[in-house]
Amino acid sequence: MKVKHKSINIITENIRVTVRDLDGKILERKILKNTITNLLFNLYADALSGDLVHKDDLEIMRLAIGDDDGTILALAVTNTTLGNEVFRIDNILSSSDPAVGQYKTLFYLKPNEAVGWIREIGWMAGTAAAVWGAGAGKDSGTLIARVFWVRNKTAAESIQFERLDGIKEA
Repeated sequence: MKVKHKSINIITENIRVTVRDLDGKILERKILKNTITNLLFNLYADALSGDLVHKDDLEIMRLAIGDDDGTILALAVTNTTLGNEVFRIDNILSSSDPAVGQYKTLFYLKPNEAVGWIREIGWMAGTAAAVWGAGAGKDSGTLIARVFWVRNKTAAESIQFERLDGIKEA
């Protein structure tokens, strides 16, 4: 008798970006599929094997924003930084466990922050993911995922980045 094995997948298909004007009117809403890096897959495998030395590197701490459209650094699972990080959201607005095997994080970019071209977004994890500090924290932490999204952000817009991570059997 053949036994069919189920595999466990990490799923992070749900990146919802919502742009609002100063009155709260939605200007754009987009759902994006991001690229999970090998760094996250290796940390996850380490945790399953009982190697918890790097468990703190799994915690999402910051959202990095960059202006590279792939001409500096192509989107790949081997990425460890953004192509050109220009800003970092230092605090998670909220986090929750909406369902079994799921974790949701929400970051908020204020109207006066990161005005100009946004072309890449990255989720930075771990205690080494330093605050922006006028650029001092650039490229720090563990890049667990990266996605391209293009917007010329103005000071009259705020942006909400909602990420839903999940683990399930496939």
